[in-house]
Amino acid sequence: MRKRLFCSGVGTIVALLFLAIPLSAHHAFTAEYDGSNCADVKGTLTKLQWENPHGYFYVDAKDASGSINSWAFEMVSIGWLKRVGTTREDFTDNIGKTVTVRACMAKNGVKNRGAAETVKLEDGRTITVGTNYERSGGNGQGESGGA
Repeated sequence: MRKRLFCSGVGTIVALLFLAIPLSAHHAFTAEYDGSNCADVKGTLTKLQWENPHGYFYVDAKDASGSINSWAFEMVSIGWLKRVGTTREDFTDNIGKTVTVRACMAKNGVKNRGAAETVKLEDGRTITVGTNYERSGGNGQGESGGA
């Protein structure tokens, strides 16, 4: 009986350790994005990944030469988005429509990737999808919450 209790206790501890692994893999904003290099990207919303720990959405935008480039934008956690009133439908209802994304660009030469702050939708609404990195001095700890 004691051996069975011991084994189930060890099994529970091992399971909890495996659950904790994704938490330790969480990255800091400054490790991936440049808070001093933010810009607007205008294009067609093509896809949404509504998942934790961060949501992602994708936009096809024309570059200066007229070529279409696919952009990937990271958002804050889904729970945080819900707290500020941003919903999945804000994206799914706008797939195929023009949006303007305010985002900080990725570091280390990664192209067409950014940490999004806001998205202006075709109907004129602007939704919050991330921390205001620029107002925070580029450190990822802006006034609207954490990433």
